[in-house]
Amino acid sequence: MTETQEQWYNRQAIERLAQHIPFEQDKASKSEQIEMLRGLVLRHGASIDPELFGFEAQSELIRLGLWHRIGREITYKDEDYHHE
Repeated sequence: MTETQEQWYNRQAIERLAQHIPFEQDKASKSEQIEMLRGLVLRHGASIDPELFGFEAQSELIRLGLWHRIGREITYKDEDYHHE
């Protein structure tokens, strides 16, 4: 599956923010960044292929309890396809 340009931009935003959060020292900024990441994942994560994420971003998304929201749309489409 190839990703669209919009999916690429959304994945980059999610991945870079997820990679940055562990290194943020200011607690208020870190909280804001986590909320931004949560919003991005809830809005766009379902349509992004989870296999395209790097290890660091995946680890942080797992730690924050957001990884299960990545690629849900793709998984459901694949499951529907296999059941027909």
